Amino acid sequence: MFPDFTAHDVPVADGTIHARTGGDGPPVLLLHGFPQTHAMWHLLAPVLAEEFTVVAADLRGYGRSRTSSEDYTFRAMAADQVQLMQALGHDRFSVVGHDRGARTAHRMALDAPAAVASVALLDILPTLEVWRSMDAWLARQYYHWAFLAQGEGLPQTLIGHDPVYFVRRTLQGLSGTQVPFDPAATAAYEDAAKDPAVVDAWCRDYRAAAGPDVEIDEADEHEQRDLPALVLWGSRGRVGAREDPLALWRRQFPRAAGHALDAGHFLAEERPEEVAAAILAHLRAVRA
Repeated sequence: MFPDFTAHDVPVADGTIHARTGGDGPPVLLLHGFPQTHAMWHLLAPVLAEEFTVVAADLRGYGRSRTSSEDYTFRAMAADQVQLMQALGHDRFSVVGHDRGARTAHRMALDAPAAVASVALLDILPTLEVWRSMDAWLARQYYHWAFLAQGEGLPQTLIGHDPVYFVRRTLQGLSGTQVPFDPAATAAYEDAAKDPAVVDAWCRDYRAAAGPDVEIDEADEHEQRDLPALVLWGSRGRVGAREDPLALWRRQFPRAAGHALDAGHFLAEERPEEVAAAILAHLRAVRA
């Protein structure tokens, strides 16, 4: 899926981050969401690599990335990725994130402003806003936020009985549409889900998002970063159904710009050409 890309397993402070690199030019880091891996960028990465150095990485505990730590906050995930980019020779770079990867990019921009040249956030609202707006409607849409956050191994055990079914059901449930996922990408997501360590990482990620991530975000929710920020979301999804994503993101990224696409949740796989065009325009403006 990644022609002319090179695979890396890069040591970081708390483990190893798996990534693929390709292209030449200003560096851009691509971060995936749940329940996926860096394979979600297989349509976008080769296009971006025509003008940029592209790094598509697995988040802590996801895919083929591994950690010895029990810290799955977005702060820890962001630190991993900054260390990855530094190890690859990139001290300052743009970040494009989807879902959990976008939350990691958000935290990275706040924690490591010297490293982040720009951010692109795909189909998310701020974590605090999700919890603050959690009602019966949203709980049905985002049931996994509470389910995966349960302790004592409950979600791990239940998912472990049929992880492939869980991934397939989750992908279609989150998309809200019948997404024609590439068979090779789907196989990558399913193979990852068969590893109990990956399922455990999912659950630790969501437990952190229900606890320490909230406290971290509350501590600096009035902080702002004056950097280029692109915000994209699916018009058939949940993100823009009741709130204005741009208005919410401009509280921390005053220069945020963007728009909705005719898609569900998985923008890069549902509307790859439109997403590529928007991200390229964003990155070219940063480069200029």
